[in-house]
Amino acid sequence: MTYTDIMPFSGSPMDFCETKRSPEELRDYMAKPAARAILFHKGRPAVGKDYKLIQVHPSELIGQNLMDPHVIFLGVDGKRPIFAANLAENNAITLETDFEQNLREVGGRLSVEDLALTGRAKSIFDWHRDHIYCAKCTAPTNPADGGHKRVCSRETCAAEHFPRVNPVVIMLVVHENKVLLGRGPGWPEGFMSALAGFVSPGETIEEAVAREVHEETGVKTQNHRYIASQPWPFPSQLMIGVISDAIHTDIKINPDELEDARWFTRDEVAAVFNKTGDAFRRPPRITIAHQLLKYWLEETS
Repeated sequence: MTYTDIMPFSGSPMDFCETKRSPEELRDYMAKPAARAILFHKGRPAVGKDYKLIQVHPSELIGQNLMDPHVIFLGVDGKRPIFAANLAENNAITLETDFEQNLREVGGRLSVEDLALTGRAKSIFDWHRDHIYCAKCTAPTNPADGGHKRVCSRETCAAEHFPRVNPVVIMLVVHENKVLLGRGPGWPEGFMSALAGFVSPGETIEEAVAREVHEETGVKTQNHRYIASQPWPFPSQLMIGVISDAIHTDIKINPDELEDARWFTRDEVAAVFNKTGDAFRRPPRITIAHQLLKYWLEETS
């Protein structure tokens, strides 16, 4: 069984149109009657009381106070071009929302398509926010190709910069009928999740898994098995889900990495998911950690 088809933040039906973003094509997309723009303010999406994304025609954005990169082109869903607008003020357009909830809070109530759409938009907006200056010469950069890249404004440089995705391994470490979960410093009381960490230059996925688990808990692992991946827009990461076998169960917590780490039996995990036990607070449904635990429960049933 696989969760790749329902993984939160994935499953977008859009054509990203990465080779069809000339100024003329973008103008044509925006002028189409079916074109729509979703709205963001300070990273928060405009969501209605019915938990559907509020969408407007791009023409309604003319004259509005927008922030760099103003409007980005996300792609085409069937015959409907989809944009995202970065509002500088939460009352720039009259809406039945006040942008109170961030994407983490509202994500579990959105449809698969809307969650994928907002996740893509947030990742791109966050990348633009952090790359307003050229990494080669420090001159200001300008968005181009509908937000698909930024270009250095200095003619002698003119470097092109593209959105990046950071690879992160996230792993369930198992031993017989037990699973190893941890919690980071400052997490809400009772929350436990799968261990995770960034892939370093020169590492394979398997090497990153083994290193991160050992650095955080002192546990050595083997037999690393890829399960699924998840685009994760907090900020722009690709979570690579793995299940690994522990060689031993002795834990030595690295306090710089974790506040706690413990082994939980399958029965304890199942009780948490069935809401009949409280050994820990499970990861939210929109996380790959939740999906990995769900996968493990079904795999071992």
